[in-house]
Amino acid sequence: MKVSTTRFCVITILILLIPIYGNWKLLLNGEKASGIVVKTDKERMGQLFSYYSIIKFEVDEKTYLIKGPENIELPTGKKFTILYHPKQPTDSIIFNLRGIYFNRLTAFSLVLFILWMAFYLSFSPKSEKRKSNQEWFKPPRYENKNKLT
Repeated sequence: MKVSTTRFCVITILILLIPIYGNWKLLLNGEKASGIVVKTDKERMGQLFSYYSIIKFEVDEKTYLIKGPENIELPTGKKFTILYHPKQPTDSIIFNLRGIYFNRLTAFSLVLFILWMAFYLSFSPKSEKRKSNQEWFKPPRYENKNKLT
C-alpha cells in the first residue's frame, strides 16, 4: 500500500492536533481570567510524590483553584491567564501552549503518532537508489558456458 507524501503530511498533522481537540470547547467559548499561584501542593501516589502549583482565579466573585503543571514548582505570586468555561468555571486550563496541548489526549496522540510512523516507514514507496538487503547480498549469476547441446 503506497501512501503519498501529501496524505502522510495531512494524517501526521491531524494526529498531532488530537490534544488540541481535547480543549476545543474552551478555545471557542472560553473566557479569560487572571490567576495567581498561591501555593505548591504535594500529592503522594504510592511511593512517588508529585508537586503541583495551585493557581487561584475568580469568576463572578467566586474563587476557583486549579492545578498547574505536574512537578513544576512555580513561584508564589506568579500571574497566569486562565481560560475557563463560562457555565462551568471548574473546567479551566492555563492559557498557554503547555496548558492547551498537554492534557489526557497527549499520550494517546503520541502512541498513535509512533504507530503511524512505523506503518508509513514499513509501507512507504522505496526509492530507486535505495537497495534492500536482498539486492546487496544476491550471489552473482554464473552462466554455464559448457552447455551440452
